[in-house]
Amino acid sequence: MFLIICRSFNQNRLSPFKIMSNLFYLNRQNTQRAAALVLALASTFLLVTPSLAQEVLEINDRSGRDKVIQMVKTDTPPIIDGIMDDVWYTGAVVDDFHQVAPFEYTEPSEETIVYVLYGENAIYVGARMIYKNPDDIMAYTMIQGGNFRYDDKFRLYLNPFNDGRNGYTFEINPHGMRAEAIFEGVDGLNRDWTGIWFSGAQRNEEGWFAEMAIPYETLSFDPNASSWGISFQRGVESNTEDIGWTSFNRNTNPSNFGTAVGMQGMKQGIGLDIIPAINVTNRRSYDPETTQTEFEPSLNLFYKFNPNLTGAATFNTDFSATDVDNRQVQLTRFDLFFPEQRRFFLQEADIFEFGGLNRNGKPFFSRRIGIGPGGQNLNLDAGGKLTGRIGRWNVGALAVKQAGNADILGDLPQGSRVISDSDLFVGRASANVFEQSTIGAIVTHGNPTADDSNTLVGLDFNYLNNLSFDGITIQGQAWYQKSDTDGLEGDDEAFGANISSPNTDGFSGGLEYRQLGKNYFPALGFANRVGIKQAQAELGHTYRFSQGTLLRSVANNLEFTTISGTDGNLQTEEFELEFAQVENQKGDQAVLLFNDIREVLIEPFEIADGVTIPVGDYSFQRYGIELESGGQRRLLVMLGLQDGEFYGGNRKTVELKLDWRPSPRFTGVLEYEFNDIDLPQGNFNTHLVRLRTNIAFTPEWAWISTVQYDNQSELLSVNSRLQWIPRAGSEFYVIYNGGWRESIERNSSFDQLGQSATMKVGHTFRF
Repeated sequence: MFLIICRSFNQNRLSPFKIMSNLFYLNRQNTQRAAALVLALASTFLLVTPSLAQEVLEINDRSGRDKVIQMVKTDTPPIIDGIMDDVWYTGAVVDDFHQVAPFEYTEPSEETIVYVLYGENAIYVGARMIYKNPDDIMAYTMIQGGNFRYDDKFRLYLNPFNDGRNGYTFEINPHGMRAEAIFEGVDGLNRDWTGIWFSGAQRNEEGWFAEMAIPYETLSFDPNASSWGISFQRGVESNTEDIGWTSFNRNTNPSNFGTAVGMQGMKQGIGLDIIPAINVTNRRSYDPETTQTEFEPSLNLFYKFNPNLTGAATFNTDFSATDVDNRQVQLTRFDLFFPEQRRFFLQEADIFEFGGLNRNGKPFFSRRIGIGPGGQNLNLDAGGKLTGRIGRWNVGALAVKQAGNADILGDLPQGSRVISDSDLFVGRASANVFEQSTIGAIVTHGNPTADDSNTLVGLDFNYLNNLSFDGITIQGQAWYQKSDTDGLEGDDEAFGANISSPNTDGFSGGLEYRQLGKNYFPALGFANRVGIKQAQAELGHTYRFSQGTLLRSVANNLEFTTISGTDGNLQTEEFELEFAQVENQKGDQAVLLFNDIREVLIEPFEIADGVTIPVGDYSFQRYGIELESGGQRRLLVMLGLQDGEFYGGNRKTVELKLDWRPSPRFTGVLEYEFNDIDLPQGNFNTHLVRLRTNIAFTPEWAWISTVQYDNQSELLSVNSRLQWIPRAGSEFYVIYNGGWRESIERNSSFDQLGQSATMKVGHTFRF
């Protein structure tokens, strides 16, 4: 049905009013909502030109799936220093690039030439980025691991199994800084994943040259396969343009990679990585005043039983160099979600993804491991993981021994629950079916926050099809889970399904339904709202203007969500409209927002100290605007303003982000979120401030600091890290952490709670 709707919009021009009226007016008629909906759809309808159906490209012939590189083997690997040596000219040459965004399959504004070689130990890629005016090169980041979203860049995509479902991306900017990610599913990227590889870049009279060497030890692959999925992409920020070798629907992912053929004789050594590390930490607390010095060795091991099956083990695991979490303002009655950032858990994390779930109802969320019932950090005495792909099967298993909290009870709030050491396990397997889909199962056992036993089993089917319909992608998931928890009987199942067409041109949309029983409890997963039935519908339209005009695109998006209890009583109903989202050719964006929300509270909740919202049926509307400047500017500004009703009162919200990049050696980001809330039960404000500074002394030496404050917790925290990364796999850190709480006795003052200083040294030995 959903496919028929999408194709009817794009080809037969059926009335969007008639279709949307069936989708969105299932629960109640609302005059204001109807007026907003009609206005948005009318503007969308008028923007669609009569020639839309004729403009649909024959995507299957142009996506790049039929592109092939005949690989060339070299006995003399290039030196990775950013200088274009003669050996590159012996490699396979790729120069048939097209524009991916903003105008897919048109001629790119700049020329790109890529050279590809492979040897016994690594695959090598060199790229010439040619500019009409080399002064247009944009490169602000000179810190390994830094964010160069707004830098010019070159990306290499690899799918060693050539199955259209998984892969890696490796990225380099004109300073030779590296970034990498692993695909989670076909179109999801986990940018917290890290791997060892080598890069070099230098500017020259024609632009800049990039070099990459990707060791086979960093990848999982089938040694008997002679063909890999491969693609390339280049970002030109002065034009906010992406240039690629393959793409589909303005996106490059494993489903539309080209093919590298003729590869053989690759070696991976014995496939063993030994990563010892030493931490020396001095901790000081002030209430009561104590000082403690700790010496902690840790060890991580990675062993490839064969090139496509990897085992990992960790002992006395240390996460001191992990980035700090971004604080969030809590104005709901549901737990907040913080993403995983720890390296051990991110290794091959894509294999453990389930049903396309990324928040509520996620059966496995590794961030649960090592976090106690009071939110305190718990030691991981040991952990093991096995991941890989065998034929059509994707398999993963994780076992962790987590320490209890008895030894740290003195640091916990009074009355905190005591838990014992626990053994935690996750098993996951999925099989590739059809052209681009998978079917699989998951099982988890153990409870990291209590001594109660917990087990969960689940089944999922993930569907993708961008082969059958010109210009249209169809994807969907269906899943089922059942948990078994001590003390909870019955109503412990969860299931759901969705179908969507996430197109970047013309109409897009989706339908979803999920149900979570009130006793459904994924102890190793994430579920912040159970005992619900949730239905959601979404419809959007994007119109792209021709080149040479002031505007690049205009988009409208509608989303309707209804959530009821398993007893059928309504809990939440929300209509969200993103209206007239415009983008100009420089990447500046603006969007108008409208929300119509109904919340039926069946129990009160405390939204702030001394302010409790009582049981009741609340309806409120909110309006807003968001503005964002293009990334090519040295000062990037993002501003969001919202105003409107809120639980019988009023809420004003201001969100501001200033990203200042005066030079590659210094970047600073200031973020501020303010809420002014006026309720019948009381008035209060929330403030959240975050300041990040990155100072690069050299490409190897950097000083990275984050300062955060929010008046909900009344905590001020500082994380400052001096890092030296002379080469991939070698690291030296000096890390300072400090915490202060607002003083009760002295206005506008802070009392220090504690501080710590850690020195960490680590190195990867590969065999």
